Amino acid sequence: MIYVKSIKIKTKKKKFNLFDTIISSKCKFKDGDVLVLSSKFVAMSEGSILDLRTIRPSSNAKKLAKTYQMEPTFVEVVIRESDVIFGGLPGFLLTIKNGILAPNAGIDRSNIPLHKIICLPFDPFLSAENLRLEFLVRSGIKVGIVISDSRLMPTRIGTTGVAIACSGIEPVEDQRGKKDLFGHIMKYTLKATADSLATIGTFVMGESNESVPLVVIRGSNVSFTDRKLSWKDFAIDYQTDLYFRGIHNFNPIK
Repeated sequence: MIYVKSIKIKTKKKKFNLFDTIISSKCKFKDGDVLVLSSKFVAMSEGSILDLRTIRPSSNAKKLAKTYQMEPTFVEVVIRESDVIFGGLPGFLLTIKNGILAPNAGIDRSNIPLHKIICLPFDPFLSAENLRLEFLVRSGIKVGIVISDSRLMPTRIGTTGVAIACSGIEPVEDQRGKKDLFGHIMKYTLKATADSLATIGTFVMGESNESVPLVVIRGSNVSFTDRKLSWKDFAIDYQTDLYFRGIHNFNPIK
């Protein structure tokens, strides 16, 4: 049986120690727990907040801002944070960052003071790894870490969860070669374990004023690992992606 527990933590407005804050929640963590953390919570702990009034937009940012009816300073940050920019529509640029398709490179303006924005953690895999090791060294507990973000899915209404990084668990389970209920050999199926856990976490966390940046999932029966992970363990290049390959005439502008 899977057990899911939400952890409420007082809203943070500046940099803080992530491990100490989690431990102070008084939750009794156990070996095998998977901790799903909001990307904003992790980013806030690292001080990844920018004041748009300090940003100087480039000529390219000004051009894109005019085209897509956006603030030039905000567009400048999106350009800096993105790996690829495909285009957009009023208010949004469609980007890829670390293998994830996202509006505005995942930059968030909700639950943030006026003129401020919060970016994704600079190196989320390192953040996840460091937190996992702190649990192991300081508490003697072996946990898995998933850093989640909310995402819009193409053709779907509303947001769901996606893992932007993880540590301590295998992010994908290869089910190729197994048999289905009718004995057919599965040829293509890979189970997105980290993304599935991120979706559970995102659902429990909510999207507004719930103050639940951390969810503990127990009994998930995931495969634990000590190997170093990167976004390439989660994602494929967009040029080989099934959906992108099926849509013609997509040309990134960055």
